[in-house]
Amino acid sequence: MASGVSSGINQLFTSKEPVNVRSGTINKNARTPAKTETRDSSAAKNLFGEGVKFELSPEVEMYGRVVDLLQKKYDNADVFVAGPDEDLSQIGGDLEYSIILSEDEMKLLASDDPNDKDAKDKLLGQIDDAMKMVTDLGNKISENTDEKDEISNFGISFGNDGKLNFFADMNGNSYRSGSVDDLINSILSDKTKE
Repeated sequence: MASGVSSGINQLFTSKEPVNVRSGTINKNARTPAKTETRDSSAAKNLFGEGVKFELSPEVEMYGRVVDLLQKKYDNADVFVAGPDEDLSQIGGDLEYSIILSEDEMKLLASDDPNDKDAKDKLLGQIDDAMKMVTDLGNKISENTDEKDEISNFGISFGNDGKLNFFADMNGNSYRSGSVDDLINSILSDKTKE
């Protein structure tokens, strides 16, 4: 499986709250299950009686394992799966941050195959680094803005080529750059024109 995952990761780490309060979400990409498993559930039995069974697709179980893994580490992040053609800016949740993964990344993180361990560890390290960077980005934006500024979104994305991109949507303008300093300079440049 690890060979099917590109060397660059395809996550998006965003915040949609005011800068001093970070937020994030995860996009659940609904897929038709290839097959289903029947499971017993004590909660379902209590609600509907002893004979109740429900089915979870393998995709739902995989998604649940990955969400559990990431939310144990980042209790302030929602996790989403996004297809290649989805508008990532429309994905969001109730928590401080969003971690948006491709299907291949989701499968890699859910894998228990020893052959995937190195690629999985690398991906988890990249997520750790990105979560630290998005926190730093939020702090730098906060230091260079004031109450009048309306920040609707900011974050970090990794392109398919592995390049890191920083972005912020503020006061109706979108800013994009390959470095935090360049992004902040663009924001400050527009603020001085006001």
